[in-house]
Amino acid sequence: MFYFISSLLLSGFWFLLTDGDFASLLVGVVFIPMSIFVSAKLSEKTDSANRTFYINIAKVPKFIWFFIYQSIKGGTDTAVRVFSVDMKLQPEFIHYSIKHLPAGSPMNLFMNVVSLLPGSVSVIREPTRVLVHVLTVTSSSLEDIYQCELAICELYHLDISPQENYSSTKIASK
Repeated sequence: MFYFISSLLLSGFWFLLTDGDFASLLVGVVFIPMSIFVSAKLSEKTDSANRTFYINIAKVPKFIWFFIYQSIKGGTDTAVRVFSVDMKLQPEFIHYSIKHLPAGSPMNLFMNVVSLLPGSVSVIREPTRVLVHVLTVTSSSLEDIYQCELAICELYHLDISPQENYSSTKIASK
């Protein structure tokens, strides 16, 4: 099914690129299957322990609200820092211990969304933790990262066992 849908999508994209010129299929016959092959190879699971995760559609609006709120909060924080005389920056790397997220698409989404949080960017993913660069280490920034993890758990309908706090997070030594 993957190959059929990919073939349809890439053929449609090919026609968009060539303004619907059927003569271009002479070239497309070569490149469309190559694209499908590369797409299939890149999307293969490298770890046999990975499983498919499904997004809980009912939780998408709440996650979108969280996403928009954090984006605005991050933009406002950046603007305040830019126009402030005293930026109050103390950049640090912190090792944030992952409490609930498994490897795969939930972890990938977490890595991307953390970069939208005010003054933070995810740097390196490790099996049980993430290295995050923050402009200032505060309890608020650590709480935001933890809330991001919880929002993604809720989106993917993942079981959140005992509620741990974010106190196991460590500041990376320089």
